[in-house]
Amino acid sequence: MAFFNIAAAVATVVGTAMSIQGQRNAAKAAEQSAEWNADQQRKQANYEESVAQKNMRRERENNKRELARRRATSARGGLMETGAVSDNLIEASEKHQTEIDDIWEKASTQAQTRRAQANMSIWEGQVAGQAAKTAMWTTGLKAVAPVAKSSAAAYGNLKED
Repeated sequence: MAFFNIAAAVATVVGTAMSIQGQRNAAKAAEQSAEWNADQQRKQANYEESVAQKNMRRERENNKRELARRRATSARGGLMETGAVSDNLIEASEKHQTEIDDIWEKASTQAQTRRAQANMSIWEGQVAGQAAKTAMWTTGLKAVAPVAKSSAAAYGNLKED
């Protein structure tokens, strides 16, 4: 009978060790996954800002060409850049600058959101890692009573019911 009690204690210890190792691996995987996701979010934020800067440059070039075309059209018509002509050019320039500002505002907001998601991913990974570590301790502690009971029974210190 003592052999079975010892075998039960050993099986409990081995099962507990395997469970703890699995939980440890899960904690590491959660943290590594969170780091990878955060890195991808940061890369995407940088990419979106880079694309926005290219679009802003392209928009500025297009705006310069349009203003030059308007100036040329006014000059061919014999109009000077004063009064209404000047006001039209200023208004067009301000409109184009607003469009450029909107491009950056949108990209900046998206990039900030992605960076916030990256930070949240890191936090979630840390919480998942801590939860897995807590589960490891719980698993270890849950194994103490069965092992103690089996050990005591094996050595005749506890009567079996």
